[in-house]
Amino acid sequence: MYKNIVFTDFDGTITTEDTLTGAIKPFVKQEEFYEYYKKLEKGEMTLSQVVRYAYDGRPARWIPDMLKYIDAVEIRPGFGEFLDRMAELRIPVVVISGGFRQFSQRKLEPYMDRITALHAVELTRENGEIHLVSGYDDGNELLRKTDVMAFYDYDHSIGIGDSFTDKNMAKAVDTIFARDQLAKYLGDINRQYIPYEDFFDVMKGAEIDLDGRE
Repeated sequence: MYKNIVFTDFDGTITTEDTLTGAIKPFVKQEEFYEYYKKLEKGEMTLSQVVRYAYDGRPARWIPDMLKYIDAVEIRPGFGEFLDRMAELRIPVVVISGGFRQFSQRKLEPYMDRITALHAVELTRENGEIHLVSGYDDGNELLRKTDVMAFYDYDHSIGIGDSFTDKNMAKAVDTIFARDQLAKYLGDINRQYIPYEDFFDVMKGAEIDLDGRE
């Protein structure tokens, strides 16, 4: 049983941009990309459907260029310092990504000694094609984050996210840090959240939140 725990998204949260979108964008027609993005926004397609449409069955030869792109993506400022502080407070940090383990693990390698666990979708190669494997695909989310959260036993949870993939997590945690699309969504449903731009903001806000619960 953990007294406190942190669940954080990867794409667009730990990284400064959404790597799921950025990695595939150079390989697909832009009008096709935006057509399916709009369908996602309108609720005409689920996140799982859109990501599988974008990646499943695509040529595996694209992967090396995707990884080069991942290597160039920046980590959001303050992430290392945030992990250090959580380690000092003995608060586990669990990364739950609706993106691919091959992307997130590659980027998080320097930080893994301070990350309790990384949960993500597996990107596999079969017959020269990309295939996605997830044990938590409910047809809506490619990786249902609340299912992963249920593995952990805790009193108080802090969530950090930015996008469509974080909606259910945001409603399930006790305290949520949000930006971008997630912040807009939470504002629309009148769910209280703490805005952030970087992990220095999260660190300050988390300490205030934790102090208020002592």
